[in-house]
This record gives sequence, structure tokens and C-alpha cells, in this order.
Amino acid sequence: MIDKHKLESFSFAGLFVLVFVLVFLLFKPFFQILILATAFAIIFHSPHEKLTRFLGQKPNASAFIVILTSVIFFVIPLFLLCMQIFQETQSLYYNMSNNATNYLQAINQAVEIPIQHILPDFSFNADDYIINALRFVSNNLGVFISQALYILFETFLMFLASFFFLRDGRKMLASFVKTSPFGEEHTNQFLDKTYKTINSIVKGTFFITIIRWVSVSIAFYIFGIPNALLWGSVAGLIGAIPGIGTPFAIIPVVGYLYFSGHFLAATGLVVLGVGIVILVDNFMSVYFFGKSFEVPSIFVLFSILGGIVMFGPLGFILGPIILSLFLSVVHTYSVLKG
Repeated sequence: MIDKHKLESFSFAGLFVLVFVLVFLLFKPFFQILILATAFAIIFHSPHEKLTRFLGQKPNASAFIVILTSVIFFVIPLFLLCMQIFQETQSLYYNMSNNATNYLQAINQAVEIPIQHILPDFSFNADDYIINALRFVSNNLGVFISQALYILFETFLMFLASFFFLRDGRKMLASFVKTSPFGEEHTNQFLDKTYKTINSIVKGTFFITIIRWVSVSIAFYIFGIPNALLWGSVAGLIGAIPGIGTPFAIIPVVGYLYFSGHFLAATGLVVLGVGIVILVDNFMSVYFFGKSFEVPSIFVLFSILGGIVMFGPLGFILGPIILSLFLSVVHTYSVLKG
């Protein structure tokens, strides 16, 4: 005869697994949104707490102000910038279609000549690469716009979830601590480590990329690079490669200016580029990542690339978040083992 206690235990375990699977399937379409909302709530937790105290313990009003401020000063400008980039992409495509040979020859020379000093037989033809890429963007502009509308809807859901995470975050964490099998002390250590790592990696990766993008775009605009915002965006993404990213993004543009006969502008861009490298890749990295948090930048790079492969564009943020959670788990394990 089966022991009644064991039967109850097996029945409860089976019920728990069934309910867990159902809940997982229920929330699976929104995992990315919920993870981003969690990261948002963690990053803006400190301003929200200060604002709550300032308003006289009114978490609803504080959370709403934080969300509204983020939308006004970040989401709307970013959306307008993206629309401007699309317009510049179309404009560049039309210029290429009208045989802008001087523009392409300057690009070819900027890439070929430095490399040919090492590899004499090297040749590079930017025409096909650039025109095909721009044709793809131009032909799929309608798809991009529809995707942009879908992203706006997801952004709304993300901010909605962030509002509740900011408002009720302490209650949620208190419930998690009570039900955690690792004990209150170790669970609090895990949460504290997770908070610090997400703040360091996600905030650092995100804001450094934004600062690099803005700085390079302004530099390109100052020295007369056509479609400065578009090429600044490309350079900002290339600049995310640790160590050599920013110089690698700026040197071809310097070459373009030089071979186009703009020697003074090329020299000025070199000087400004060195300043951007020093500011962004050194001082800003130390400021955002912090001296107390050390993680090899190559791991941050691969977390971004792996996140993009797994989750698409949102992987730019989700990848570092997963890396943050991994580091927190490793830290907690070392504490438990010790």
C-alpha cells in the first residue's frame, strides 16, 4: 500500500510541475519585455526611492514620474533619431543610384591604400556592399515602419510593467526572500549582487554606446561627412568592439576626408577621434562600470553578440543582463560553498 504522505508529495510535485509549465507557456511571449522591465526598475530604483521620500511616501506618483520622464527625454528623441536615420539611408541610396562615383572611390581608397602597404594585392569595392545594404533597407522600409509600431507597443508594455515593478518591487522581493530555499541571508546577498551587476553592466553598456554614438555623429557632422547621423550610428555599433572599436570606426572616415582633399578636416577628425577614445573608452567606462566591478570587456562583447543572435535587437540589453545574472549566481555559489 502506498504511503499516504508520499502520495500527497508526489501529487503535489506533479501538480507543481504542471502549473509551472502552464505559467511558463503563458508568460513566454513576454519574457523579453519582463526582463527589460526588471532591468529598468533596477536601474531607476534609486531615483524612484529618493523621489518617493521627497513626495511623502507616494510610490504611485513617484513611479509615474520616473516612467513619464523616461518617455519624454529618451524614447521620443530616440524614435525621432531613428526616423532621421531612415531618411538619411534613403537619401544615400538615391545618391548611390545616381552614380556618385567620387563618393565610392574615396571610400575604396580609404580602405585599400592603408591595407595595400601590408598586402599589395588587396582590393576592396564598396559599391556592391553599400548599394546592396542600402537597397535592402530602402526596399524594406515599410516592414521597418510596421516593426517600429510593434516595438512601440512592446515598449508601452515594458513601461507598464516597469511602473508596477518600481511601485511594488519591495513587496515582490520580500515575498521572494520568504519563499527562497537558500535562506534569507544568502538570498539577500544574491539580490544585492544582482542589483549591482545589472547596474554596472547594463547601464555601462547602454550609456557608453549612446555617448559614443552621439560623440561620433557630432564629430562627423562638424567635419562635413555626408549623412553624418547614419554613419555615426554605424560607427557607434562598430565602436562597441572592445579595445579597437572606436579607432576602427573613425579611421576609414579620416581616410575618406584625406583622399577627398580635405586635409585639415581629416587632421581635425583625428584629434577629435583621439579625444572620443580617451573620453568614452577610458573615463566613461571607469565611471559606469566602476572600479569595484571587474569583468573582461571581451565577455561583455560576446554577451551582446550572443544576445542579438538569440533575441534580435533587444539582445543588445538582454545579453548583458543574462551575463549579470550568471555572475550573481557564481558569486552566490562561492558564498554558499565557502
